[in-house]
Amino acid sequence: MPTSCPSAMTTLPSSGCGRLVFEDSADSPPKSKLTSLSKMAGLHNLYVLMKYLMMILSFIILVSGLVLLGVGIWINVGTTSFIKSVGEFSSQLGIVSNILAVAGAGLSLLGFIGCYGAWAEKRSFILVFFVVVSLVFLAEIVMALIVLIYQQKVANIIREASKQTLIHSYKGPGATDAISVAWNALMLTFKCCGVENTTSDFVGSTFTNNTGLLYPQTCCVNPVSPSCDGVNTSPGILHTSSCDVKIIHFMKSQSIIMGSTAAVICVLELAAMMISVVLYVRLGSSGYQV
Repeated sequence: MPTSCPSAMTTLPSSGCGRLVFEDSADSPPKSKLTSLSKMAGLHNLYVLMKYLMMILSFIILVSGLVLLGVGIWINVGTTSFIKSVGEFSSQLGIVSNILAVAGAGLSLLGFIGCYGAWAEKRSFILVFFVVVSLVFLAEIVMALIVLIYQQKVANIIREASKQTLIHSYKGPGATDAISVAWNALMLTFKCCGVENTTSDFVGSTFTNNTGLLYPQTCCVNPVSPSCDGVNTSPGILHTSSCDVKIIHFMKSQSIIMGSTAAVICVLELAAMMISVVLYVRLGSSGYQV
């Protein structure tokens, strides 16, 4: 009795069914299905990679926020002498330092939200992250433009405010009021004298009117030298640099640091926005599985 071969198999030229080629077996998935599964696996790996990228970027934003918070606190605490020396404008500088501190704290919180949202795959957290980062990004662009436009005006305001406090409020090295202490600290720290024209800035000032001296001891290269008597203006006794140049240079050096930090943060925020959009859409897709 001849052996019947299954219709799903194709025999080679041989007797019986000993050598069969499984061409149409149900156990062998079609190539199109394998290709589709391969693409799905590749997309899944891509989304997993983006998930971890968002976690990393969010963590960097968190750290950057902490740095900005530290800069704000440093301006408020570490540069107390400079802030006091600008008199009536000290409140504005205090506000700026507070804004930096609050912005840093906000970025830190934002970084935590993004990091947790990506890790736990919470669409609501990712959406909040995207919206807030977008608003912060736009605000930073506007602030950067304002700083560039009014940079010289701010420098002039600081210079004029400093000059007014030096003329009307500075009382000398032995005074204990806040403005006098601040100016003494500035001239000793930055090794400078006066605001714009060294000893000329003291002409008609409260200090000169009260003491009869042309300059305070803090203007001298060596404040304890006998030659530093407030009258002798021979070369080598006084600092030749005016304080406005030193202060503006100091502020520019700090602005470069803060500007570079802000630029890095903006790039990270832009990348995080794009990744968060992709993750938000992916997590909302039907049939998504981790």
